[in-house]
Amino acid sequence: MSLKILEVKELTLPEVKKLLEERGKVEELNRMQRVTYDYLSKFSKLDADSAIKLKKELVEEHSLSLFSAIQIVNIMPETIEELRTILAKEGKVFTEDDLKNILSTVDKYRPKAEEDKKQ
Repeated sequence: MSLKILEVKELTLPEVKKLLEERGKVEELNRMQRVTYDYLSKFSKLDADSAIKLKKELVEEHSLSLFSAIQIVNIMPETIEELRTILAKEGKVFTEDDLKNILSTVDKYRPKAEEDKKQ
């Protein structure tokens, strides 16, 4: 039996984690899926619903590409310098105010415990 790719979709780490959790309820995850799930459990910084909302807000309100929005959700940058690095390939120049506004949006979704560490 050969498998066929039906759709290719760019997802954030939390979205992939949720998909693996759902699959794990239906059938046992194979070794690669378990390793991937362990990685996602360590490095996902948001829950899937918050990740989807943040990704949508970054694309719609800040006119970012889907790729950049996904990278921002995965990394959750804390500084303008980190954000600049992520947006380097965006193909446009962002003002300091643009970057501050994007970080403000990210901060709305940042988990409270992470915010406390930052201060």
